Amino acid sequence: MAKILVIGSSGQIGTELVIELRKTLGGEQVVASDIKLPMEEVLFGGPFEELDVLDPVHITRVVEKHNIKEVYL
Repeated sequence: MAKILVIGSSGQIGTELVIELRKTLGGEQVVASDIKLPMEEVLFGGPFEELDVLDPVHITRVVEKHNIKEVYL
């Protein structure tokens, strides 16, 4: 199964997206990320990476670390 990275998971849409994807795919399959910490349900419901979307090197590291196949922004 392909792992998904959600960039911007602390916003309203990102939070709801992560929660629903994790319900459907399982907590470990969806990596939440944002420049700030998300609400507890997102933070503790599966993997979270503090990530600045303007840092392409860090994004690449996160994608490789978690074997990401899809990215939602």
